[in-house]
Amino acid sequence: MKGIGSKNTVSAFILNMDCNGLGVARSVGREGILVVGVDHRSDAVGLRSRFCRPIVVPHPSDEPDRLLGALVDAARTLGHKPILFPTSDAFVLFISRYRAQLAEFFLFAIPPEKVVEALVNKRLQYEEAVRLDVPIAKTFYPRSLAEVEQISGQLEYPAFIKPYYSHLWQQHFGNKGFLVKNAAELNSRFVDVLDLGLDAMVQSVILGPNTNHFKVCTYVGSDGEVMALFTTQKIRQYPTDFGVGTLMKSVRNPEVAELGLKFFRGIGYRGIGSIEFKRDERDGRYKMIELNPRLWQQNIQATYAGINFPLIQYLDLTGTLDSTQTTFKEGVRWFDAIQDFQAFWSYRKRGQIAIAEWFRSWWGSDCYAYFAWDDPIPAWRNSRYGLKYLNLPLYLLRNLLKGDSGKQR
Repeated sequence: MKGIGSKNTVSAFILNMDCNGLGVARSVGREGILVVGVDHRSDAVGLRSRFCRPIVVPHPSDEPDRLLGALVDAARTLGHKPILFPTSDAFVLFISRYRAQLAEFFLFAIPPEKVVEALVNKRLQYEEAVRLDVPIAKTFYPRSLAEVEQISGQLEYPAFIKPYYSHLWQQHFGNKGFLVKNAAELNSRFVDVLDLGLDAMVQSVILGPNTNHFKVCTYVGSDGEVMALFTTQKIRQYPTDFGVGTLMKSVRNPEVAELGLKFFRGIGYRGIGSIEFKRDERDGRYKMIELNPRLWQQNIQATYAGINFPLIQYLDLTGTLDSTQTTFKEGVRWFDAIQDFQAFWSYRKRGQIAIAEWFRSWWGSDCYAYFAWDDPIPAWRNSRYGLKYLNLPLYLLRNLLKGDSGKQR
């Protein structure tokens, strides 16, 4: 793959500068590319990165027309078409719905509009999986309390209530969904969901530990060729049962990779995307959890493992990509210190991990959610870290002095 340097004049606009966008900024900024960090939140942690020039814009869902105007005005000052990297569902939808207007001023690679709408809507994702014979958990889509009662006896409990549109759900609940252990809990939770006018589904839980989770990441060129492929495994996540990876390790898993590619190819996917599977302990089958039509939270991990997805897309869109990237270094670990501490605390209360074991699991991690030696400010400015980050070693030292080993079972 051809390298690039500071002489390159095509800029990169990264839309949403949380952990996802920060990883992208570092992946392309270290290659000498001019990065513009874009977010509707002035305190977005990635806007503090030394690798980007920050701009604050209107919200992509609440004020899309004003956002379009702000982006176009910014692009006009550059004298070239910069590249758009969306790192949230809301920005993916925005680009898709305004693709004709944006194409006059930007370069970007996202799936066709019909595919984007289907992928951001999780129900349509699962319907596509059924069509393509990609395994999923038993799933129902009730629209009323009467329908909830009809399906309550057909579910295998525990079950999980999850949204059609994650970004809308987050505004109300701030989580991925709700675990329900019986029909009474299912009915009670759905009352809250329906009262808010949200669309949600309910699935039987895929049983197994966090380490049964795998993510397949790819970049599909405009001609349908797979230009990059990477797989990673969750070691821990938070919330512990249904959450986001807090410690990830790069691994090769041909079986899950083939399942992921089957889905990507079957829907005519284009651009960068990641799809998550979990192996069900009951039948040993990998079952699809969801596909995200954008760069994922731990994208910097792939860069450290040898596959720089943002750079690959950049080179492809500028016509300078000369090879595919499907080999990578195994065992590269990505770590989110504070979130993983919360995961550890949850495991420890269950008697499933000791402090020493936790230390060993992340010691020598290769890359981090927010911290980087050559770009330290985002980690220290992140409001989620602050004093918590400083107090973490004191907490651990106190427990070690007590001789608290967190007995396992």
